[in-house]
Amino acid sequence: MRAPGRRRRLARLVLLLSAAAFIVTAVLAWQFSDRWLAEAVADEINARIGGGVHIDGPVSLQVFPPRLALAGLTWQAPGATPGTVRIDRLAVRSEWSAKGAAHPLHIDIQGVRATLRQDGEGRWPLPMATRDAAPAEPAVAVQLATLGVSDAVVTLMAGEAPPTAVRLVRADVAAAPGGWQVQASGGATRADATLDGALSARVDTRARLSDFSAELAGAIGPVQIDALRLTAAAIGQTPAAAWQAEGIGATVRARQDGLQFTLNAEGEALRHDGVDTRLLGLHGTATLSPAMADAPATARFDTLTLHLAGPQLALRGNMQLAADLPVGPVALHATGAALTLDLSAGRLDARLPVLNATAPDPARPGATVALAAELAGQWQLAARQGAGTVTLRVENSRLDGQWQVMLAAPHWLALSARVDRLDLDRWQAPGPARGEPLPLDAWRDWPVQLDLQVGRLRMQGIEARDTRLRLNTPP
Repeated sequence: MRAPGRRRRLARLVLLLSAAAFIVTAVLAWQFSDRWLAEAVADEINARIGGGVHIDGPVSLQVFPPRLALAGLTWQAPGATPGTVRIDRLAVRSEWSAKGAAHPLHIDIQGVRATLRQDGEGRWPLPMATRDAAPAEPAVAVQLATLGVSDAVVTLMAGEAPPTAVRLVRADVAAAPGGWQVQASGGATRADATLDGALSARVDTRARLSDFSAELAGAIGPVQIDALRLTAAAIGQTPAAAWQAEGIGATVRARQDGLQFTLNAEGEALRHDGVDTRLLGLHGTATLSPAMADAPATARFDTLTLHLAGPQLALRGNMQLAADLPVGPVALHATGAALTLDLSAGRLDARLPVLNATAPDPARPGATVALAAELAGQWQLAARQGAGTVTLRVENSRLDGQWQVMLAAPHWLALSARVDRLDLDRWQAPGPARGEPLPLDAWRDWPVQLDLQVGRLRMQGIEARDTRLRLNTPP
């Protein structure tokens, strides 16, 4: 009677031992296959990008429907230039039941941390396909249907400049007729500058963008940017392999220390061929005003052309400026203005061939007087000083002179000029004369050095010739 009981207990023991052995074997086999699959996937990737990829997280592969998930994927840049990209999770899936010639491909990337440093030749280390690795034809035709990237931070280090951190909260690419629809939100931080916002665009199969729109806000140093909007009707390469953006626009609202700045601009095209950058047909309006001001200064510009060639930036076009000064409204119109900024030398060259202006006429209340001027000069950015020439014509008077600005000096504006004729009685405001002239100390406190020679001077009915006025000038 006891033998059957012992046999049953022995059978249960054998079953338990067999189950335990099966579980242990399955776990070991799963761990081995998981590591083997991770190494196999890493080898396949490294064969196409020249090495540098390692997978230290779990890997899962599913055949029906196709699905591959990777965790802990790391890429290390080869060579001496440091660069790393770490991805917490990468999942790729497709569908067998897709209709059409290509099966939809869905990619989801989560948790990206990357650090890239620019090398001495201005290049960034990125995982790129090797030139000698011929692209393999896929066994089944696939087409990108969706791409999602979330929680990504890329730190860029260029030379001695402060690092720039680009943050991507979420980016989505979804298939659309003829291409894909792209939407992204995130920001960037560098030293004391921070910008956050979102962008959207359509991308066709030739990597050409259309309906591009980006909206940003943040701060750059002491300047608070309340709104920055950039738009472009189309962005892509020309037949000559140059990049071109067409139908561009910009809207800016910013403020600093009680001043408010707004800009609305549109341009025909922005072109870049790898060497030169040109912005063509720019026109718009810029306004600068104190907070709550009723009469801000407004600048209008049209047919402007910006040309950036290496370290030189050139600006040509027409500009208008209107402002309310304490003496009354003033308007300036510069035709054929030309500015050239040499970044390598830190020098700004300016030329305003024709500068027309209107200002209040002090002798005729409510009337204005026309002025015409030619202004040219050069400005040294580092030294904060500049010099040039000026010609001014007002009615029958003409002034020819040289100007100099030295912001580090107490009398930072210097003017040496000659006037052929000056009728002070003509410019005398109507009404009784002022009781007392300004004291000499007040004139000396002005931040101006003046050396003015007048060929014919008329004052209070008296005429004088070859008169000279000097103010705050060295002996």
